[in-house]
Amino acid sequence: MKTSLKVALLSLAALSTGGVQAAPIDLTFDTPFSVTLDTVIHFSPADPATTSTVMNFTNVGVSAGGDVLDARVTATAFGDYVFDYQAPNYKSSTVTEPNGDIGFLYRRDANLPANVQAEGGLVYLFELFDGTGAKSNTYTDPFVADEFEIIVYDVDGELDNIGNQQSEDLRVFKSDGLFSYTTGNTPASLTATDLGSEILFEGPGTNFNEDDPSGAVLLNYANTSNFTLQFESITFADIFSLDNGVFSAIDGNVWIDFEGPAVVVSEPETLALFSACLLGLATVRRRSPTTKLCQEHCAS
Repeated sequence: MKTSLKVALLSLAALSTGGVQAAPIDLTFDTPFSVTLDTVIHFSPADPATTSTVMNFTNVGVSAGGDVLDARVTATAFGDYVFDYQAPNYKSSTVTEPNGDIGFLYRRDANLPANVQAEGGLVYLFELFDGTGAKSNTYTDPFVADEFEIIVYDVDGELDNIGNQQSEDLRVFKSDGLFSYTTGNTPASLTATDLGSEILFEGPGTNFNEDDPSGAVLLNYANTSNFTLQFESITFADIFSLDNGVFSAIDGNVWIDFEGPAVVVSEPETLALFSACLLGLATVRRRSPTTKLCQEHCAS
């Protein structure tokens, strides 16, 4: 077996037993590269935004080995919603947290008739690249981070003046390297549902402050160079706030106090197979059916 494959198997086995190897990388999205800030956020005019769906960032973090990370963030609306803006370095006007975040807003398509319910949302793709030295601003070499944590906040929902609501949910994917998550521990906190290959976090349906863990989740990722956050919403028909946008934000360092315990996600089938392979190859010398399966799989 090649050395690189042995290293990969050991890493996978460590993950399967809960052993994430490195300290989380602190990600900060305060250095957008060549971004035109052309939009003013109406509720936060000190924090300008951009109508561009793609933003490149330099120096979003530094690995334990000293490698500098760059990032690309891409927003894509789907269903009955349209993209409005992204706000890099969100809340940079504040001394305390939140700052150095990414805020974004999407909204119901105004071309829909008022009596039509809107369903859809926004896909938010984060890609990490090696930005060390001459590679800075190139966005060509994906960087596989050992571990990082992000907070997604202001995922809650809205009530209008007659009691109808605009829902807000978040869907994340295990194949992106999702290792664990932590939500608030109050009855109004996000509700997590394990759907096998993904986790759906459903908002409480009413507005919370940005620093309230009830509308937030801490996500821990391991051994990955990219991850997707899928934000979903339903805007009821014939309500007072049809044009009310859906705003959420992402922070790369832990500033919200989550009292609930971390939940380790169930391991994907492939990870379980590799862990079984490693165990079989390390402890079983004779050619058993399990060993044969491992050798055939690892050789392919």
